[in-house]
Amino acid sequence: MNKENIIKLTMLISVLVLFLAGSRFKAEERKVECSAGLCKLPHKHGELNFHERFDLEHDTNYVIKVAKSCANFWEANATGMTFALIIGGAALSLLLSWKKLEELLAIKGIKGAALGSIFGMPLNMCANCSAVTGVGLTSQGGSAEATLGVILGGSLLNMIGIVTMFGLFHPAVVISRIVFSILMILIVVPFVSKWVKQPEIAPAKNGVFNLISCYFPEKTFGQTLVKSLEDWLIAVGNIAYKLLPLMMVGTLITAIFRVIFPNEVLHEISGYNQIVIVVIVSFIGTLLSIPVLFEILLGTVLLNLGFSNAAIATMVFTAPSFGLFTLVLTKEKLGGYKVPLVIIGITFLFGIGAGLLADLLTKIL
Repeated sequence: MNKENIIKLTMLISVLVLFLAGSRFKAEERKVECSAGLCKLPHKHGELNFHERFDLEHDTNYVIKVAKSCANFWEANATGMTFALIIGGAALSLLLSWKKLEELLAIKGIKGAALGSIFGMPLNMCANCSAVTGVGLTSQGGSAEATLGVILGGSLLNMIGIVTMFGLFHPAVVISRIVFSILMILIVVPFVSKWVKQPEIAPAKNGVFNLISCYFPEKTFGQTLVKSLEDWLIAVGNIAYKLLPLMMVGTLITAIFRVIFPNEVLHEISGYNQIVIVVIVSFIGTLLSIPVLFEILLGTVLLNLGFSNAAIATMVFTAPSFGLFTLVLTKEKLGGYKVPLVIIGITFLFGIGAGLLADLLTKIL
């Protein structure tokens, strides 16, 4: 590894540490307090986040409700999405000058999915922010397995979320999420990645990235540092240019769905047959797009309403997983809508499976 790669790796680690220590851990601590019933502002809990600026309850105009829901969603995800672009740019800049990392992210099959999830787990991001990072990181040739591994590893195997759930829910709920998360990453991801259409003619490398030059030994440390910063800015700008329009579309779709299916829908189904409840909760959870750890609050809502462990397990698995927003962001990387839609369908089925497994484990544990 030459000094350019060392500088870029240091930049990537520094930005990640800044994100985790300066934003993510503090935000997640507040969310854990909310989930545990210790929140100081419980009346501000909303449809898309723990605390929301715009209240939708008293609006009857659907256009205004969708607009407010979009604003709430952007506010909820602003920090995560910003850092996702920054981290993704730093990683892409490193990738373009460090062939070993490029080789790792190009690995296919179970190993590629597992490596992607290992990269994703420390990010502590929701599926949406993980998608921005994952797509940016693998935009220059990384495998579909690595991309999906980053997304699902970051959203489903978040260690802070797992530990928090063990303190709030029955062990059957958490075990079910872990089991089906591992199955999703190691079985489903390699399987559906085989369906990703490879272009008959290899796409031309982005000309912008020709500005990110390789290391030249004659450069001084100062020159290498300045060039590394320039490379990072180029990479961030390219990712933002590609993904910001998709993020706008994804936000609109998510907001419309949340206005049509508010959390109050859950109140109306609590008396249904157990299997029917699990199917309905899996459907709602699969189509959600939520900030990191928000599924825990949704799980506590179900718990307080008297829902079974099966319904809670279904919600905490499906809600943070691959949803509508993620579909919009990944469709180009995954060769169209087919693979994202299949993943959403499998998420729905696995949500039902997680609920049934939790119901069985509840009787055993």
